[in-house]
Amino acid sequence: MIQVTSVGDVNIDILSETIDEIKNEQKIVEEIKIKVGGGAANFAFWLSKLGMKVRLIGLIGNDYFGKFIVKVLKNAGIDLKLKTVNKPTGITLGIQFKDGSKKLITFRGTNKFLSLKHIKISEIEGKIVYFSGYNLLENLRKDLPILLKKLKEKNKIISFDPDLKAGINFKIRDFLKTIKFVDVMFLNEREASLIKNSLKNFKGTVVIKRGKNGAVAIKDREKVEVCGIRTEVKNPTGAGDVFNAAFIHHYYYGYELKECLKFAIKESVKYLKIF
Repeated sequence: MIQVTSVGDVNIDILSETIDEIKNEQKIVEEIKIKVGGGAANFAFWLSKLGMKVRLIGLIGNDYFGKFIVKVLKNAGIDLKLKTVNKPTGITLGIQFKDGSKKLITFRGTNKFLSLKHIKISEIEGKIVYFSGYNLLENLRKDLPILLKKLKEKNKIISFDPDLKAGINFKIRDFLKTIKFVDVMFLNEREASLIKNSLKNFKGTVVIKRGKNGAVAIKDREKVEVCGIRTEVKNPTGAGDVFNAAFIHHYYYGYELKECLKFAIKESVKYLKIF
């Protein structure tokens, strides 16, 4: 039985090992990793590792990377409802620095074309639905309020990560129409500052990830805060998605917000140490 359905961006991540800086035209590294990426896929992968039954809905290309994604995620035990089109699968190039920061170059590929026609509401199962990549998915976001309204009528809990790493690529009024259906929204500190005025009348739970400083959850103007855990950072790309997955894991099972935050920080720190 599916417990959570994840919907949104699916792509390939090509990541460098952590480096100090780039001084010259070329930087020599000892390792490059190719892995499944995209917020929706990362979330589904980690939630499956935590023992939950997860379904993933998204759009991939009929190419090598699309086939690679299917193979990896099937082996992870994820129930896949990925649609395939004759366009290239999305790719993100990630350069990761030893201070924990990163620089990303993203080719959206098939994510750019994901829309409601690729999503069957009958395929969205489970108590919780997670949407990721709103800022990147221009063909989905314009109709997303229609889909979310139908899901709320089915008593689904809706969690949401808008992914604002590239800044705001949408109209705020459309965003407000979307988040009125959202129960749990995930942001980092920069994202929270970008849309702080839009959050004034938000009635759900806002979770703000603060990196080494921990995380905060705000519900009905009450704030719950948990300190961070200092650790060596080998892989910051995807750590936010791991945090979201771990939070939703505990949220699903009815834990208090503070326990959800503690578990999410613990799991994301574990991920940061892996390359």
